[in-house]
Amino acid sequence: MVKRLELRFETGEGKTKVIGIDQPAENLDPLVVQSAMEQIITQDMFEDEGIKLFTKIKDARYVTRTVEDIIEEA
Repeated sequence: MVKRLELRFETGEGKTKVIGIDQPAENLDPLVVQSAMEQIITQDMFEDEGIKLFTKIKDARYVTRTVEDIIEEA
């Protein structure tokens, strides 16, 4: 099973932008995650063609998926 942490933000255009973190720590404190996301927004370092990429917190979530090989590399 593969686990990933997704930090989801709203852009200046109202679209969703995601920062994905592979193999995150388990049971992160929601207040710590929120604080980290607020710092990303406050730093105001990320733009694409003049549009701010991280303007508002949407949510944060763990995403888990299961990978089952049918044919493995020889």
